[in-house]
Amino acid sequence: MPEMKLSASRIVQHLAVCGVAVLVACAGGGVEGVGGPPGVTPVDAGAPGSGLGASAGAFASGGGASGAPGSETGGAAPIPLFEPAPGMLRRLTRAQFGNAIHDLLGVDVNTSEIEPDSWNGEFAVIGASTVVTSENGVEQYQAAIEGALSSVFADASKRSQLLGCTPTGTSSDACLRGFLSTMGRRAWRRPLETAEIEQLVSVAVNASTTLSSALEGAHWATVALFASPNFLYRPELGANGADGGRRLTDYEMAARLSFLIWNSIPDSTLLDAAASGALSTTQGVRTQVDRMLATQSGRQAIGDFAEEYMRLDRIGTQAKDAALFPEYDAALQTAMVRDMRGTWEAVAFDDQLSALSLFSTRKVIANAPLAKLYGLDSTGLDAKTFKVLTLPEDSKRLGILGKAGFLSQFANQKEGSPTLRGKFMRSALMCKNIPPPPADVNAMLADLPEDQPMTKRQRLEQHRTQPSCAGCHSLMDPLGLPLESFDAIGRYRTTDHGLTIDSSGEVDSTPVADARALGLALSSSTTIAQCLVRNYYAYASGHVARPVDASVLNELTTAFRASGFKLRDLIVDTVTHTAFSAVAPPP
Repeated sequence: MPEMKLSASRIVQHLAVCGVAVLVACAGGGVEGVGGPPGVTPVDAGAPGSGLGASAGAFASGGGASGAPGSETGGAAPIPLFEPAPGMLRRLTRAQFGNAIHDLLGVDVNTSEIEPDSWNGEFAVIGASTVVTSENGVEQYQAAIEGALSSVFADASKRSQLLGCTPTGTSSDACLRGFLSTMGRRAWRRPLETAEIEQLVSVAVNASTTLSSALEGAHWATVALFASPNFLYRPELGANGADGGRRLTDYEMAARLSFLIWNSIPDSTLLDAAASGALSTTQGVRTQVDRMLATQSGRQAIGDFAEEYMRLDRIGTQAKDAALFPEYDAALQTAMVRDMRGTWEAVAFDDQLSALSLFSTRKVIANAPLAKLYGLDSTGLDAKTFKVLTLPEDSKRLGILGKAGFLSQFANQKEGSPTLRGKFMRSALMCKNIPPPPADVNAMLADLPEDQPMTKRQRLEQHRTQPSCAGCHSLMDPLGLPLESFDAIGRYRTTDHGLTIDSSGEVDSTPVADARALGLALSSSTTIAQCLVRNYYAYASGHVARPVDASVLNELTTAFRASGFKLRDLIVDTVTHTAFSAVAPPP
């Protein structure tokens, strides 16, 4: 189906005017059979064509600021004054949508069945401000919401726990109104206005009459609540303050904090803090952030960042040659993601070590398949049982770059890629731009002669004899070659096509002997630390780092260094910085 691209201002108008429209109404009514039970008229949609089937983004023409998380401000020019980024509307990412449904309804949805995230800006949370929802995507969201709520309302115990009372189906029903007010406050991350409550009650009464069931009335009013753009989009538009500056409202701040730290909706305590005005003060924000990080869900503040930063979403979509890697199955792929996320979380919360120790840690979180791949004892483990293990002191693999979750991504179906591995390190971990190859250059390595086996190193050396290839490859290959001792799924090896592997390389002209030496070299790199700050700031603020963010980045980097490069401190310093809540006015 064709995409439905609308301006952010139309979505804003829709949010203000037709707040409880179900998805079919948001899409202009173009999807037959979606939006309510048979014979029930959806709540008034307001402006035709506005709503979910639209492009979220900046108010400014052309979207948000240009650039990429890995780009450099460069030069010795004076640092420009900070300028807030334009206000944004952000569609919930797949993970956020799934977490929100789980936290509100206690059921899980298969987020792989809804429209994919956009990775514009290298983070899904940044792409969420530019993503376009197609008509098919509207149907997918509607189906997910209806499926989740049908499972709840079909179960008497779950239904009773959700509603907390027995609705009567009348317009004056105190049970229904109380439920919609309470649930709406959490789902929409703010109190509902009187007109919005009345619209939802109207849906319930209409459905109750048509279907002869007060419970079905409550059911379809709840569908309307969740199918609204107010649930599926996060407005971060701000309001003018007494000092003339424009900042996120307290409720917008609550949502930004909760989706950053928990990757889900605010709880009642955080919404109460917003209602009291506490989130307008630095101390009020710090108090809430400390509380949120102390919860089990607070670990997601690092785990979710690591998943997006390290692009772990790609693991489950990359095929491997089944004849060469029969062990590469769903259980191993799941373990690869959990190992990477868990190691980031452990460094931040359990060990409270420097973030740079991520490159030298021997800690792994493994199930039986991953332990076997790492050559570790898997006693007591199976495909679903995980345990924190420690690599031997003389292990050939070290840190997050020695994890299968990294190595398997930057590989093809049959072999690893020093170039792709080095490119990620150079661009994502060191924030250095790697230009694309010239259009007229064949970027593929020459086919391997059957009678003349060559290692990947030898083939790359041959490839770099082309002057047009040498410049960029010299930035990537020396970083990736120390990881040649690991194959396409991250399994250790000593030969390549029967030839002994030379795993030496360089880190900015400093020789390293192997993957272990590479990890140790990066574990003392201030460049890595500075780049991590830049990327976390982009992730937290929801926009790529711009030249006008330089002063903020400098302050955060200085604080990060003073903390001993502690990830938890980086989170707190970022969200309590004035830049985190600042927003530019609409043009």
